[in-house]
Amino acid sequence: MDKQTLRDQFAACVAQPDADIPLDRAALLIAAESEPDLDIKRYLNYLDTTAARFEADFGRGTNSGVSITSLNDFIYQTEGFSGNIKNYYEPRNSFLNHVINTHQGIPITLALIHLGLGRRLQLPVHGISFPGHFLVRYGDDQQVIIDPFSGRVLSETDCRTLLKQIAGPSAVLQPEYLEVATNKSILIRILDNLKQIFWHNQAWDESKACIERQLLLIPERQEFNVQLGAVYERQGKLGLAQHTYTMILEASVDPDIKVLASQRLIAMGTSKSIIH
Repeated sequence: MDKQTLRDQFAACVAQPDADIPLDRAALLIAAESEPDLDIKRYLNYLDTTAARFEADFGRGTNSGVSITSLNDFIYQTEGFSGNIKNYYEPRNSFLNHVINTHQGIPITLALIHLGLGRRLQLPVHGISFPGHFLVRYGDDQQVIIDPFSGRVLSETDCRTLLKQIAGPSAVLQPEYLEVATNKSILIRILDNLKQIFWHNQAWDESKACIERQLLLIPERQEFNVQLGAVYERQGKLGLAQHTYTMILEASVDPDIKVLASQRLIAMGTSKSIIH
């Protein structure tokens, strides 16, 4: 399947109301732009059949008495999923098909396994956009937090410790750090992870593809357009960069973003007033 068709399919997926976005399919479409021969149906079928195997042994839905422990043990012990410690920054860790193939990944893509199985089993499983380390929450009322990288159940104290390890000893656990992530925010974060790796490797076409898909998710986020302009500069496409920064000045209501765009135009020798 060609990249434009894949991009069009991704755009159609994420144009739906957030709760209706098929997260598994959208994540696989992200991977497919880098691996055009990817058989999306094969991996969706894996999640379907894996959920069916679990259901045959344990049932489905909260009324069946399915426990958090049973699904967690099934994912990490029976299926053998684990965190990819040795190659954490391998880009394919952000590709759901690669995680299913190798049974290794990073927190957010391992969380997709929880979320995909949970949805199929009608269980209350949610993603948590914890700073620097994606988490999973089981339950609506009695909430249990799981570290998808290790499968370990985390207490509130564990969450505080994890935050300090990521953000420094002065970091304070805020209630919003444990709020449920939207489908769009999960996809944004997957693309952010990929973008950081591609940017570091100066893979500008791949960085641009990540930004373009983020703009499909949240078109009003002008910071993505600033990044797009920066990619154009690095590719030597100065006319496109100038056009992008100029459009930001005309469209953005964020003064900080407008200053960034203006600074880039000045640096390029095409200054434009940010006062309107």
